[in-house]
Amino acid sequence: MTRSKFLLTATILLVEITAYSNKSTTPPILVLSTNAGFGSYTCEILKTEGFNEFKSDSLMDVNISLQYLKQFDIVILGKTALTLTQKTMFYEYVEEGGSLIAFIPDNKLCGLFGIDNTTGTVNEGYISIDPDTELGLGITSRKMQFHGTANKHTLHGGKEIATLFKEKNSVSGFPGIVSNKYGKGHSMAFLYNLPQSIVLTRQGNPLFAGMEKDGILGQRGMDLFTDNWVDTSISTINQADEQMVLLSHCLENMLADKKPLPRVWYFPDTLKCLVTLTNDGEYKSEKDFEPQFRDVDSLGAKMSLYIIGVDKVSGAWVNKWTRRGFEIAGHPDDTKEAANPTWNRMDSALRTRKNEIYSSYGLPMRTNVNHWFVWCGKNADDKQEFAAEARLEEKNGIELDINYAHYDMKSNQGEHYLGPLGTDQGNFTGSGLVMKFADSRGKIINVYQQLNAVYDQEYNESHDPEGFFNCFKGLMDRSLNNEVYSFISVKSHNDEYYFSKSPLMKMLTYARQNKIPVWTELNLLDFLKMKDETVFSGFDWSNDQLTFKLSSSIKNSNGLTFLLPINHMDLKIRQIVVNNQNRKFEHRIIKGIEYALVTVIPGNEYRISVKYQ
Repeated sequence: MTRSKFLLTATILLVEITAYSNKSTTPPILVLSTNAGFGSYTCEILKTEGFNEFKSDSLMDVNISLQYLKQFDIVILGKTALTLTQKTMFYEYVEEGGSLIAFIPDNKLCGLFGIDNTTGTVNEGYISIDPDTELGLGITSRKMQFHGTANKHTLHGGKEIATLFKEKNSVSGFPGIVSNKYGKGHSMAFLYNLPQSIVLTRQGNPLFAGMEKDGILGQRGMDLFTDNWVDTSISTINQADEQMVLLSHCLENMLADKKPLPRVWYFPDTLKCLVTLTNDGEYKSEKDFEPQFRDVDSLGAKMSLYIIGVDKVSGAWVNKWTRRGFEIAGHPDDTKEAANPTWNRMDSALRTRKNEIYSSYGLPMRTNVNHWFVWCGKNADDKQEFAAEARLEEKNGIELDINYAHYDMKSNQGEHYLGPLGTDQGNFTGSGLVMKFADSRGKIINVYQQLNAVYDQEYNESHDPEGFFNCFKGLMDRSLNNEVYSFISVKSHNDEYYFSKSPLMKMLTYARQNKIPVWTELNLLDFLKMKDETVFSGFDWSNDQLTFKLSSSIKNSNGLTFLLPINHMDLKIRQIVVNNQNRKFEHRIIKGIEYALVTVIPGNEYRISVKYQ
């Protein structure tokens, strides 16, 4: 090698090393919270929305200082009381160019958000987002429920992004979300506790835990949604998800003068919907399941089967169908104490079924549906806890729960208290997404919650097979065409297959026509774990170019898609390079914002460069 070539090579290498060393090892988002006030659930919201580039810390940590905060582009502050020193720290952070989002901010920060001190509170009200603001793009303007307590404030220089109302029919309201410029920085305040509201919208009223409320035999998760907890007239808009999208828009808006950030897409590959199919086997045998499995398999779909006992299902039959991608798991039975399920008895039911499945078939039991959807609402100390069942599942190695189901027949709550049937049936949990549970103290439980929205028994007892299909079609059409995104779970009992066969075959055919796969719950669980463990790091924004690293350690047969805002400042994405190779990207408008989508193979590490011009 000549001296000149050696010097050139050394110079290029030095530039590359210097450029990489300039990349920040600090993630751009910091979450400051505790379990109290549900602040830690903010992390689950960020993961669900695909912002996997955050760090979670406690405001009580001795290392929290102004210099520490200045490492981050955005700080999200959970509901908490502040000291005067902490107040000064946040004012200085924003004044010097930082961006702050707070939920139910302490009155000490009111000047930072452009609002006056609290003048009162409102419980269990509604929120409406202004569609004419940039943050409201693509989000419904209809009034949506919030759960918990909101603080009343008046504006004092801040800009109102959303309005809170005492009741749905209220004409006048008060600021719900405000935005403000302060010094060189930017601040936003949610004047209701967003993470708490998301948990309570999805999981129900914690005060109803361990209580029979709907008059249907057995305590179930659905009892938590009685007494008008859910406004079923807006179930078709996924109101919890819409409010999480608003938080995403707030984050991206605050980054407008900093750098664009990548996100992980909700679904595998670039899909806009996904279907899972389950079957409670009850007391049937493998000869009963065989025809149904063949029907499902013939349309390229897969199914999860939950069985009460192992005496009627052989290991050979289980091996045959699990090799074809079906899932066999246990169906824990605590119906003897369905009226008052206890922690110890439910623990025993879960453990017994899990051990049976493993000892008979060598299969771990990682997803779960209880017989009759029995839901334990008391913890080990016999105290109310609306997530006690999820905590028991976590204890027994269960990672995904499908016990919340749309079933409200012959309830004392009036006809269809969980919402109308057929095309207009939505998700009564306010969400079509799959997220982890939290307990009543706000602590995240490592068990995913999926709603079983398309439930055969509801429609069988209504004598409405067409409604069964239309419920599915409505959910899928809204997910594909209206951005009301849903992971759709369908239940088809084998002992009710005489009713559900025809509409189920129509569902599977409709999904196939729309190129939407039908998975087992186990496949969904593996995808969610892969999606959530993906990490973005090593960010550098210079010369109109964003570079970062995507790390994914869990392999999966489906693609992992990340997306970036196509427009940033007055610039537009011109090129995306992944591991030194130019990559084509899909343009898609999602909730009013134009994104570039790129799909990679999970289980690998990627260095990504995005050129804006």
